[in-house]
Amino acid sequence: MTITRGLGLGALLVVACGHAGATEMDGRLSGAWATSQADCQKLFVRGGGGYTFRQPVDQFAQAAIITPGTVVLPNQTCQVTGATQDNGLTKLEFQCKDSISYTTQSVEIEVKSSSSMIYRPNGDKTLDTALIKCGM
Repeated sequence: MTITRGLGLGALLVVACGHAGATEMDGRLSGAWATSQADCQKLFVRGGGGYTFRQPVDQFAQAAIITPGTVVLPNQTCQVTGATQDNGLTKLEFQCKDSISYTTQSVEIEVKSSSSMIYRPNGDKTLDTALIKCGM
């Protein structure tokens, strides 16, 4: 698993934000996302009407907590700076920040259903990762 893939995950999950600066997000994307239900149990704690990362946080986990306008990853927070639609894919540009830096990334996402999606960092199909919505 590479850090680039982890960075891409958060931005992909904001796909329905539309254009940069939009505050509305596809309601299907709100919640916690991981690669399996076992990872959901391992990575998240549910409480207070939402999810938080279980402590200590696995900094390299393929997971995110999405709320309107914010994507929280194990090691950073991402904001979408641009989004376009092309042949059924949403292409996103975003900026992530952690405790010491900012990183610009690009990703593609394909929403399969209200509980599953495929994300593709940097448009590279060899990095496709299937994600499921936790608590479904």
